[in-house]
Amino acid sequence: MGIMIDSARFAELGSSKNSEPILDFLQDPKSEAKAKQTLEAAKKQIGDSREKNPKGVFNLDKVTVLPPISRPTKIICMGGNFSDHLQEGSTSLPPFPISFLKSPTSLVGHRAPIFYPRRVKLLDYEVELAAVIGVRCKDVSRKSALNHIAGFSVFNDISARDIQFAEMKRGFCNLGKNFASFAPMGPFLVTPDQAGNPDNLGMELRVNGQTRQFSSTKNMVFKMRQLVEFFSSMTLEPGDIITSGTPSGVAIYRQPDKTPFLLQPGDMIESKIENLGRLQNTVVAETSPVKTAF
Repeated sequence: MGIMIDSARFAELGSSKNSEPILDFLQDPKSEAKAKQTLEAAKKQIGDSREKNPKGVFNLDKVTVLPPISRPTKIICMGGNFSDHLQEGSTSLPPFPISFLKSPTSLVGHRAPIFYPRRVKLLDYEVELAAVIGVRCKDVSRKSALNHIAGFSVFNDISARDIQFAEMKRGFCNLGKNFASFAPMGPFLVTPDQAGNPDNLGMELRVNGQTRQFSSTKNMVFKMRQLVEFFSSMTLEPGDIITSGTPSGVAIYRQPDKTPFLLQPGDMIESKIENLGRLQNTVVAETSPVKTAF
């Protein structure tokens, strides 16, 4: 775990015996002061040192980047929360936030492969804003909702549309959203003071350099503070993730032919949100045998 010095380098914040060190960090009342101290020390070390790689300072391109949160107790994903996405799907405005749960085991980080399951035929992308809860909370007010967020990150809600839509005909949404690697997230967790207004952040997703989604969080039907208020009807734990839903431009609703826009093995996906960085993942064909129950 580290703190970014600039867009390319980070300073190590220290190790933890916990398998989820960021949770230790979020729950430590002295964490902010420790982070600032580490950052200033790293900057000074870089300035004073003639070495290209001072101790405790690492290049982001030289390390494996894990998702900011590896094992949240829950990932709450919004469905149909952007006005333009509702329009392209010919879906009516929901009376309250409609959601589904995504499995923590589907999380992967920046540059990790997205595995194309052998039984899937229609693979799709969805760039989303992810908010990470920082403190245990329940029944929070809309006014104070953002105070319970530790930070924001880029999220890609990968979807197996053939399985998802078959499930939805029976009123469910589960496996189509929950295959391994179907929740890329990262590359960073950006604190609220650095992220800017979560209600007005530019969003873009590209596949092989071609823009597929281009929008803003200002088009969200239910804003992030409303989502935190609503979903805190459940007890929210530190590290829990709430995502925004996605804007228009997904492959499945492309006209007249969705086929050229569906993801294929070898595709490189770049998911970007203003102030939060660029999440990059490549689609890879699943090679292990699959025993299907269908």
